[in-house]
Amino acid sequence: IAQVAYALEDARIALKHSMTELRQQKAWVDHILESVVEGIVTLDRHGCITFFSKGAEQITNLKQEQVLGKLIDDVFRVKDGNERFSENISSPDRRQDIVTVLAGDRPVTLAITHAKLTPKLAPPEAGNADLALVLRDVSNENAIRRLLGDFLANVTHEFRTPLTAQAVSIELLLDQLDDLSSAEIRELLNAHYLGVLSLQTLIDNLLEGASIEAGRFKMYPQPTELAEVIVEVVQIMRPLFEKYDLALRVNLPEILPLVKADPRRTNQVLVNLLSNAIKWGQSGVDILLDVIVCGDEVKVLVADRGPGIPPQHRRDLFVRLSGIQSPNSRAESGAGLGLSVVKTIVEAQGGQVGVDDRPDGGAIFWFTIPALESQRMDEELPE
Repeated sequence: IAQVAYALEDARIALKHSMTELRQQKAWVDHILESVVEGIVTLDRHGCITFFSKGAEQITNLKQEQVLGKLIDDVFRVKDGNERFSENISSPDRRQDIVTVLAGDRPVTLAITHAKLTPKLAPPEAGNADLALVLRDVSNENAIRRLLGDFLANVTHEFRTPLTAQAVSIELLLDQLDDLSSAEIRELLNAHYLGVLSLQTLIDNLLEGASIEAGRFKMYPQPTELAEVIVEVVQIMRPLFEKYDLALRVNLPEILPLVKADPRRTNQVLVNLLSNAIKWGQSGVDILLDVIVCGDEVKVLVADRGPGIPPQHRRDLFVRLSGIQSPNSRAESGAGLGLSVVKTIVEAQGGQVGVDDRPDGGAIFWFTIPALESQRMDEELPE
């Protein structure tokens, strides 16, 4: 009896130790499952959900108790199709991207992989699990991939157009220089200059976008005469306005204070905004550049008579790689960097940037710069 008692006690201790290890292992597995950002869903042979991990809850915004026992096809609906979700799950050795509609009609692109399970090996809480699905939300990845594709296509177009124009101008100059009049030579040189200006603006935006992304973006604000910056920008942009039969009207206050700004980057802001105004403006219609002193800041406005900015595009208008197609032939597409660079520069100088509707049609892009001290503006702008 004593020997049996000792044996039973040893078995009890061993069993207790084994149970402790199993609890620790289960706790560890549960912790792993809760930590995995991918969603894990198990199904029985009828396609009903038997397990729904924390990751799946985060992806779908559904709780486990809401979906347990429900058919997978009732929880995940395929967008723009009559087929069922389960019919889109392919062989276990490949990933399948499925655009699904979740609660609240929210479309999500899910990357699905799956594996067959042995029901006898599944824990009790998994029910009669027959199939395990691993879900990952790749909506942002796909959106970024599309944006990068559009960005590369747009950049290629943006480079090709001015380079083609410059090549044609230079070829004509080389082949027919002796037979060209001064006016014709000037016209060809002007086309060459416009191409250089377009490339310079694009390259500046690409470099600034890269420096912003890499965290190397730097500003050097200093007391600046804003009128001098505007004069320089007007001279730079004049050929573009002449080419597209547009006029720029500049309105400056009689007393314009010094502003705290980086002159080179403020120049870049104005070039980007005026380039957009040219892109969207109508031939023969003036583009306005107004400067208004508002207390301790100076507000600069660029107004065009284009179609305006649709409300659905305003939220992402200043986001990198976003853009709107132009309805005219001046710029079929853009790199999607100009306005994001504008926003970064303006905010780094302590200002704000925005867009408003222009009465009777068009858009008004504006930004502010902190003012320093009042100073009378005597410099005249070029005609």
